[in-house]
Amino acid sequence: MRHTDETFTTCAAATPPENRTQYTEHGPLRYAAFDLDGTALDERGHPVNGLDEALRRLRARGMRPLLITGRSAVSFRRTAAAHMALTTFEEPWLLSHGNALMDHAAGTVTVRRALPSGLAARLVQAGVPDLVVETAGLLVAHTRRAALAYALAYALPRSAVQLAPDLALATGEPELSVTVFGAGVEIARHLTDIRHDLNHVAAFGGCVLRPEGTCKATALAEHLTAHYDDPDGLSATAAFGDARNDACLLHSAALGVAVQGADAIAVRHCDVHLDVPLADHLAGFDPSRAVGRSGDTRRAAGGRPCSGAHDERP
Repeated sequence: MRHTDETFTTCAAATPPENRTQYTEHGPLRYAAFDLDGTALDERGHPVNGLDEALRRLRARGMRPLLITGRSAVSFRRTAAAHMALTTFEEPWLLSHGNALMDHAAGTVTVRRALPSGLAARLVQAGVPDLVVETAGLLVAHTRRAALAYALAYALPRSAVQLAPDLALATGEPELSVTVFGAGVEIARHLTDIRHDLNHVAAFGGCVLRPEGTCKATALAEHLTAHYDDPDGLSATAAFGDARNDACLLHSAALGVAVQGADAIAVRHCDVHLDVPLADHLAGFDPSRAVGRSGDTRRAAGGRPCSGAHDERP
């Protein structure tokens, strides 16, 4: 199991971070993977200026624009419906840190990695007070207080979170995450025999349980293998992100790009930190001449996509 801290964060000219010393010019990149909040979306939750045209230009240059976000399916559906530019990303979209795949055209969400069945109900029975469980199609709260806290924390309307004190609405559904509210709530003692990742979230004084091994780099590598039959796809990927939960992907991709305003951990693990808006950078982006780390530094020991970068503290 993995226990870490997590933060909410709402790289034309660009500079490589000083700690990157080995660079190489890659063959043509085939994929461009984007984080959503703080990367493809601005601080107001709107697509960054010029995003739609930039993605179309990448397609014209032979790249597949992919989306990988920590958002739940419920949250992402609302955002995609409001901003059609997001539909320019190639489907399926990778949600919940890549643990779920949404095919908008087919109207389906496929769970690839889930928590042990019935974990949320087990925590309720153990007396954990306020929690919300995320499934492929629902957000279900145990209490009204938890529903309101979740809606406020993730900028959702209260109606997006269903209320079911016994969590019956989530019964039998794969659980993608369980969010527990309350700084003083101790849940680790209830999880000693459960395989999981536990992230403490300072923004609301609680924690989020996710499937063990949750990692954007791992999820994208698995997706490129399964969907495109490209087991070495990360070595042909440019990744764009802004936050700590993007750090592993920025580190593992052939080219990791931290956008303007990215946090320190994301910058530490990128190849390029932008000092211009994302769309401006993409306007001159040439996938045939992208420069990133040399191949022997892209992967963690043993060739695993996950480097553990997203677990680092500031």
